[in-house]
Amino acid sequence: MSETLRISQCMIVKNEEKNIERALSWGRDIMWEQIVVDTGSTDRTVELAQKMGAKVFHFTWIDDFAAAKNYALEKAQGDWIAFLDADEYMEPDDVKKVYALLSDFQKAAKPYLAVFTACINLHKEGRVVSNTNQLRFFRNHADLRYAGRIHERLVKGDGTLDSSELFDAWSHLRIYHTGYTEEAYEETGKLKRNLDLIMKELEEHPDDYKMMGNLADVYRAMGESELAIRWYEKAIESLPPVRRRSEAPIMRTTWSFVYLLYLLYEQKKGIGRALSVYEKAVQYIPQECDFDYIMGKYYIDLKDWERAIYHLERGLDLYRTDKSVYYGMLLSPNLMSASEYLAICCYNAGKRDKCVHVSVTFLMTERFAMGILKVLLMAFAAEARALPVKTGAQGDSIQTQAAFAGQVLTVLGQLYDFTALKDRLFVLKAANEVQYGELAQVLQGLFSPEEQMLLSKMR
Repeated sequence: MSETLRISQCMIVKNEEKNIERALSWGRDIMWEQIVVDTGSTDRTVELAQKMGAKVFHFTWIDDFAAAKNYALEKAQGDWIAFLDADEYMEPDDVKKVYALLSDFQKAAKPYLAVFTACINLHKEGRVVSNTNQLRFFRNHADLRYAGRIHERLVKGDGTLDSSELFDAWSHLRIYHTGYTEEAYEETGKLKRNLDLIMKELEEHPDDYKMMGNLADVYRAMGESELAIRWYEKAIESLPPVRRRSEAPIMRTTWSFVYLLYLLYEQKKGIGRALSVYEKAVQYIPQECDFDYIMGKYYIDLKDWERAIYHLERGLDLYRTDKSVYYGMLLSPNLMSASEYLAICCYNAGKRDKCVHVSVTFLMTERFAMGILKVLLMAFAAEARALPVKTGAQGDSIQTQAAFAGQVLTVLGQLYDFTALKDRLFVLKAANEVQYGELAQVLQGLFSPEEQMLLSKMR
């Protein structure tokens, strides 16, 4: 715990006995104090928090998240606030980075009021569902408080928070969120609670496009796809004029576009309807890669390979070049699938050279991606079949496929270590599955007699 940098960890909780110990442990070494505001727990949450040394306060729930969070802020005495939920945590390396970053801001008296971090939503099995960004670390200023009874936002007293006052650490600070799944919402009754609170907000602010998008999110989680589509469309229709590229992105606007496009795709709505949404989306947020990722999937289903290639390439390029600012919450956890889709589209469009380039580029970093390796071998096999047949001096046909397979093996040797049995077996399996017999035969020559016997027993 630092005496020079005082960080107050705050959280509001209700029935979080499954999470509270981890919530108070992940950052304990850098926290000056830990404040837990309980809003009516009936389990052991309060007991466990007190046992771990947190300062526990009680707040009577009034259907207002901002009010509860602001009550916690009133109790905080540190220079900076760390306001994560009980089902969120950071890894040790990122905890150290947070401390170093805030220390730098404190010593240099830099003007930043808050820090953007990535927020990684995890499925219950631990796989990544999506990425977003959040303001979870901010200065403890009396003028900096939360607003909104649900999906509360951090604002200054005048209701604003200028982008110049925010430090973007999205690319190197990550918060993991484990309470994202629909199952978690159903277990705790969060969907019904959120629906009621959002309806109250919309009664008071009927033109609030952000709250319309939040309502659509709830309907989507409830499986009410048509209602979700309708409210996403209303949210987009109510958007203010196109934002300047220099401004920080509004994640709520991004979500509305992304989820609307995805639902239109998932519900098999017409391409014309999706295109009109896409065109408006790229006007608002021209560097968001998810729009093109979804449109690529649309055109794959239509077997329009050229348009699918255009959108998948654009989406992947945007992700690689601008991912520190734009978020790719769908593309980011599906990079392998997107690259495989692109390789398949190139193959189907007859663009074998591009198919090889896309596949090899991805395999250089993820060499055990079976789907992409199979597409690569399909492209090589098609190239082999297109080779001319040479005629020997005695009139016998000499096939060149075996020689070409040797060249393919040389290329693959830049990706795989063929002295390792695992690598040989992996590539052989792919060759067999795509029925590239010439390559499989060459590969089998790399196996020792004992390994050959083992392979024959496995068949």
